[in-house]
Amino acid sequence: MLYLLQIVCFVVSPYPMPGYGATEYDVTKEKSVKGKRQGRLVSIKEDYSSEWSDSSGPTIIELKKTSLRGPPSFPDDSSFTDEAHAILKSADIEFSLKYNKLEGKLSLKILQIKNLSLQDVNSVISPYVRARFYRAPKQLFSFGKEYVINNLDKEVQTKMQKASENPVFNESFQLDVDQRDLSLYTLRLHLCDFDRFTRHILLGEVTVIIRKLELPDATEVTYTEKMEQPAEEDLGEICLGMNYLPTAEKLYLTVVRVHGLKAMNRTTNTTDAYVKVVLMHEGRQLKKVKTVIKISDLNPDFDETFAFDVPSQELNNVYFCAAVIHANKDQRQHRLIGRMYLGPSFGTDAHSHWVEMTQNQRKQVTCWHKLHC
Repeated sequence: MLYLLQIVCFVVSPYPMPGYGATEYDVTKEKSVKGKRQGRLVSIKEDYSSEWSDSSGPTIIELKKTSLRGPPSFPDDSSFTDEAHAILKSADIEFSLKYNKLEGKLSLKILQIKNLSLQDVNSVISPYVRARFYRAPKQLFSFGKEYVINNLDKEVQTKMQKASENPVFNESFQLDVDQRDLSLYTLRLHLCDFDRFTRHILLGEVTVIIRKLELPDATEVTYTEKMEQPAEEDLGEICLGMNYLPTAEKLYLTVVRVHGLKAMNRTTNTTDAYVKVVLMHEGRQLKKVKTVIKISDLNPDFDETFAFDVPSQELNNVYFCAAVIHANKDQRQHRLIGRMYLGPSFGTDAHSHWVEMTQNQRKQVTCWHKLHC
C-alpha cells in the first residue's frame, strides 16, 4: 500500500520527490528563473554551474581582424559608428607651473579649457583634465635628442565638469622633484570626456618638456597651449573570448592573455598586472570581477573565465569594460595601464567581436583588442 502511495504521489506531484534521483525542489530557484525570463538583469556570484543545462560543449573560434571586410549586420546597426564618441575640433588649455628650489616641489595648477569646439555641434561632454608626469632615465649624452617618455612618475586628475562647454577647474597639484632632476621631467595634459557609456575618452593632449621652460624660483608662470589630437600610444593588447549559452542565459568572458605591456616598475623593469572586468548596462555596473596578479610579466597568460547572467533580450544592451592594472606594492593606489570596451556600440573590432559571438552561440569567439588610456 505504501509503495502504491509513493507511485501516485510521484505521478501527481509536478515537482520531483527527494530520494528518487532528483534534487529537492527549491522555490527560490524557480522564482529567480522566472525573473530572469522576464528580462531582469541580476548580478550573480562567479560560478560555472546552472540550474539549466546546455549539452553542447564550447567550440573556440578565433576572430581575425583581416577576415571581416566590414561590420556584420546587427540589430540597430544604423546607429553604430566607429567613432561613437565626441571628437575634438579645437581647444586651448590654460595652466600654470611653479618650482620652489628650497622645498624641491613642482606645482601644477589646471585653470581652464577655452575655445572648446567639437566636430559635432550637438555633442555634449563632461570633461576633466588628467596630468601625467614622466621622468626620463638619466643619460650621460643625449646627442640633442628628446628624452623618451617612458617612465610614468605620477598621475593626477581634476574633477569632472558635467555638460560643460568651457570648464573652469582651478585645481592644484604638487610633485616632489629634486632640482638636479627637474630637466628630466615631461608633463602631458590630457583632456578627457566621461561619456554616456561611462567610458574615459581621450579628446586631446598637450606635451610640455620642462627643461625647455624658464621657471623662475618660487614664481608662478601661466601658459596657454593649443590642444592636439591624441597620439596613438602603444599600451599593449588583450585577448578576450566570449561564449553565450542561450538556454542557460549565461554570458562567459575569458581573459586569455595580455601582450606587450609597458614596464611599470622602474626598479625591476617589469609589471605586476591583473585584469579587472566590469559588466555594464546603461552606464550602471552590474558585476565586477578580476583575475589573479601575474608577477613580473610583460606578456601574462591568464586563461580565467567568468560567468554573467544576461537574459537573451538584454544581450544587445550590455557591454564589458576590461582594464589592465599594475598592482603597485609600494603605493596604496594601483595604476591603470590601459583599458578597452567590448560591446555592440563601440569600435569596429569590439563591434565585430560582439556580433560574431551572438551569431555563433555556444561557441567561444576570441579576438585581440588594443588597449587605450
